[in-house]
Amino acid sequence: MSIFKYMELPDGSNNINVDASATAQYAFIKPEIGETYKLHRVIISIGDTAGMLADEYGNLGAALTNGISLKRYRDGVEKQDYMDGVPIKTNAAWGALCYDVDLKTWGAGPELLVVRWTFSKSGSPITLKGRKLDELRLEVNDDLSGLTDHRFMIQGVIV
Repeated sequence: MSIFKYMELPDGSNNINVDASATAQYAFIKPEIGETYKLHRVIISIGDTAGMLADEYGNLGAALTNGISLKRYRDGVEKQDYMDGVPIKTNAAWGALCYDVDLKTWGAGPELLVVRWTFSKSGSPITLKGRKLDELRLEVNDDLSGLTDHRFMIQGVIV
């Protein structure tokens, strides 16, 4: 069975335009007990007002201070950092990590930066096992509340 699921904050919302400047927050995806997920890719969308630049995040006017990280945890313990300790702080940094980045502009009005990060193209999909309480976490420790939309769509299969 296929998975098409947004990463969610602990409150269940999937728009990661949060103010996490004082306290770090995370969004996650994890399988139910007895399930195993093979995660093949994530589609990241960053919506904001017109004027996004390479050296800022969204159109917030500056790079992030702490950045965004993607990590796998087991029983609450970090097991793998998919960014090798270099968090995403700018729009352009997504391209350095996964190459497929595109800015969608349709004249006047909002813009959308989209990123396709295909895990399986780097060797194999990310495997999460429900019996081992694995979860994939997107960690944020900056103010992203100025973004109009910020989502992470995970795609894969349940095996």
